[in-house]
Amino acid sequence: MRNPPESINHLLDTLTNNPSSPSLRIHFPTETVSSPGQHLSTTASATPPSFSVSASALHNLKFPNNDLSPVSSHTSDPDDDANKPSTSAKNENQPDINPLTIPRFLITTLDLDPPFPSFPVLGPVLHGMQADLALSTSFTGEDDIDTDKQFIPLERDTRFNLGEDDIGEVARYMGPSPPGWSEPHRYVCLMWQQPEGVTGDKIREEMGWGGARDGKIGAWERVRFDQGGFEERFGLGEVVAGNYFVC
Repeated sequence: MRNPPESINHLLDTLTNNPSSPSLRIHFPTETVSSPGQHLSTTASATPPSFSVSASALHNLKFPNNDLSPVSSHTSDPDDDANKPSTSAKNENQPDINPLTIPRFLITTLDLDPPFPSFPVLGPVLHGMQADLALSTSFTGEDDIDTDKQFIPLERDTRFNLGEDDIGEVARYMGPSPPGWSEPHRYVCLMWQQPEGVTGDKIREEMGWGGARDGKIGAWERVRFDQGGFEERFGLGEVVAGNYFVC
């Protein structure tokens, strides 16, 4: 039986000692996990979650001096565009933005207790992995983080094209399905800032998951997932934020 890596043990200890302030919120269509250990049904947690991170969790991260505002999805009217001044010339006061310097984040979702919490010989099971997530607000530096209660949504970074093979989910989300006679399982979500050069596509390539571009991976790649080895392989460092629910 594989022991959970230090990242998971540290997160669980932190949430146990301070359960009122989890640093990550897990959003499903009908439920939001705002408290650690919140109970969800298999129906409520069946679809891929989205996430938001506490601003307080970002205090120790370094942000480039770039405008990280998301690009508007509004489609302009051609007649309106005709009346606007030309933007073909580069604004000399606008800094160059290198997409690879923008902070991106990786989140894994793991079942710690398969098949039973008392005998988790198959754990952890990788239930999902999202990469290339970005903060959906504007940050120009640490001074912008000024409240412990603010939660900032994370979203797929579509502002820059990383290449034609860029993907969404690194590992497609698999909803909880503990055996009917089992005690509830713990499903933990951990978030890291991606090191330079680490992208979702690179992870799939190096993990041997490179065939499908839609996040499909096999059961053997999920069962007894070597989370500690994965963190070491990609140099993930300390967990930025995390939370868990039970189902």
